[in-house]
Amino acid sequence: MEKIENMFKFLILSDLDGTLLNDKGELDHLTIKVIKKITKMGNIFCIVTGRPPRASIEIYKKLGLNHLMVNYNGSLITNPRSKKFLPINLGFSFSIAKRIFTNKLVSQWIESYVVENNHGTFISNIPKDENAKKVLFENFHIRDEKHVTLIEPDLSNICHDDVHTILLQLTSERHLDDLMYQIRWFADTLVTRTWRNSTLGIILEINSIFSTKGRSLKYLSSYYGISLSNCISFGDGDNDTDMLQNARFGFAMKNATITAKLYSHYITKYDNNQCGVAKELIDFFKMKQAFDKQTYSALKNDEKQMIKNNKIKE
Repeated sequence: MEKIENMFKFLILSDLDGTLLNDKGELDHLTIKVIKKITKMGNIFCIVTGRPPRASIEIYKKLGLNHLMVNYNGSLITNPRSKKFLPINLGFSFSIAKRIFTNKLVSQWIESYVVENNHGTFISNIPKDENAKKVLFENFHIRDEKHVTLIEPDLSNICHDDVHTILLQLTSERHLDDLMYQIRWFADTLVTRTWRNSTLGIILEINSIFSTKGRSLKYLSSYYGISLSNCISFGDGDNDTDMLQNARFGFAMKNATITAKLYSHYITKYDNNQCGVAKELIDFFKMKQAFDKQTYSALKNDEKQMIKNNKIKE
């Protein structure tokens, strides 16, 4: 376990899409610089995202992190830098997933589905249309067909391991309520959330009730010995609400959903395309005197120079 040398450090948790990343899915130079400065001071910065590890590890490396990382909205907690930390899987049994996939009613309402577990990514079918396939792979963070296993009709080739998450592509939005009812009937210990795509339509995501960002916050707080009163969180979506609510300094992004803003304690002055997280951290640590004047001045000068070079769009 990592040693915490003083009791006044902060634990900072951040979502990725719509929060730490801009709309292009990229990290800004200022964001990288600020986070590296803050962690160098001894604070803990953790990525907490719905993405799978394969879609967040490069961001983790660019930020120079060596702390725990949370994926699948809390289903998986790992330390990419240390094999000594045993991964924590808070998913659900494959037997539940099998009941969902083999139900005749449910199968009529699903166009395709994706299963994520420790052995990889499994998909029921791959669209023949190249554009649809591209969109599907991008949204499910699949690099190409070599990095996904096509599921056999009898499910025989899925490694029967615990499931991190399931993603269901619906044939029609009118089946959403019926599908959600059926899933709760299979197991009332599952939670669902939906998101829409202009090409794919409605996507229903299924996780264990224990797989939430709020629970991850509490675990990380306990693991690092930093109280919730010294926790800072950033998010933009409905799946971030319990993390924003439970952290003493919970910041919803300026571009966040109404629900996220209602559950947060604060709202950032800038959105995710304007380095909202980085700028809020600069101001926060200035108030808490965690940055010395020289460091803060250097960061502000970097920001001004980047604006001058049109690398940051105000």
